[in-house]
Amino acid sequence: MRKTYGPVAFWILGIVVTGAAWLLNAQPLALFLGSVWMTLGAYMEMEQRGLGWWISGLLSVFVGSVAAGLGILGAFKRNGINTYAEVQGLVEKFAQKVQEMNPAVKMDPGVLMQQVPSAVVIILVLALGLGLIFERRVFSWLNLPREKIASQLKLLEYRVPDYVIWVAMIAFLLTMVSFGGKATAILAVNIVNVCIVLYFFQGLAVLEVFLNSMRAGVFTRVLTYIILVGQMLLILSVVGLIDYWVDFRGRIRRMNRPAENNNL
Repeated sequence: MRKTYGPVAFWILGIVVTGAAWLLNAQPLALFLGSVWMTLGAYMEMEQRGLGWWISGLLSVFVGSVAAGLGILGAFKRNGINTYAEVQGLVEKFAQKVQEMNPAVKMDPGVLMQQVPSAVVIILVLALGLGLIFERRVFSWLNLPREKIASQLKLLEYRVPDYVIWVAMIAFLLTMVSFGGKATAILAVNIVNVCIVLYFFQGLAVLEVFLNSMRAGVFTRVLTYIILVGQMLLILSVVGLIDYWVDFRGRIRRMNRPAENNNL
């Protein structure tokens, strides 16, 4: 929508849809729509201005997180929730409902509250990632012209910047050892949660390159994604993490070159 109809139409529709959900007393839906809309729109604006995909992604997720935080505070105020104890009670009710729906799920309300920041960021990262993955397909389905720009992310080349590996490893270490107090441990857990999702997309890029090298058909791709993405998400995150040292995509491409040369 942003690329086809321009920024004015995109932002006006976002305000109308989010505002309508808020006025209809559907605050959770309004928060979700508003923060995701803000994230995707901010990313498009920055990408159009030539910023790299990583900086655009960081800034847009930050903007979306701020919007989500302000929206949550506004929703609490509108519903008369003004203290930490009242927020904790709300989280306990949510955890209880989830356990009633699925008794196998065990949720600690305290731990759940501590990881709300990373949950918000993860939702926005997933929304942005899925938007970029399906962008080309949506343009194709709707038969719309698609403009390519120099700063646009090449999905098969997606790679988390090298310095993030050290951030992830230090954060993981801080979750295992008692250092810096409870606040440091909570921050470390939230960082690890976000890093898992970032490396999940890198693992997904590795998987797609592998499937391309195998010339996998539609059935094989669907089955693979159902198993690995639907059931074993953490495995792809580990693959993405190990890719920092191993460079799976480079190895796969080098293995395919002799076969391609033999066919010439």
